[in-house]
Amino acid sequence: MEKKRTIMKSVARTRRAWKNHMKEIALAVGIPDSYRTVILFLSRRPGANQRNIAEFADVTTSAVNQTVKNMINEGYLRKETDECDKRNSKLFLTEKGEETAERLRERLSISDESITALITPEKEAEMMELLEKITDYIRRDLSC
Repeated sequence: MEKKRTIMKSVARTRRAWKNHMKEIALAVGIPDSYRTVILFLSRRPGANQRNIAEFADVTTSAVNQTVKNMINEGYLRKETDECDKRNSKLFLTEKGEETAERLRERLSISDESITALITPEKEAEMMELLEKITDYIRRDLSC
């Protein structure tokens, strides 16, 4: 008996393929995939803390803590004490981190453009609208 294909299975399959592709890009740029998430997050939100990154990446703060330590040691990040709350630290990309972020964005942009070239702008807009509706439904109506 053939398994029924559903939209959510297709979305999950596409997500896995994209995640694997992003991992390959990170490795090609010369960093582990865990660095990619932190670098891209901080390039858009300088001064964020480890908890912010963990929530975004859906990982534990312990995992982020170890990654951040390694990234500081390798020169991708710097840590500053939050002036408003001395118990917290803010994270910023170094010049090396900024350069890596730029290379990652360039490579991901090329991939994104080649994928979206497969469909018309109208189909792309329709697809994005449908995915937003599904996301909203899951968050709003399927929450416990």
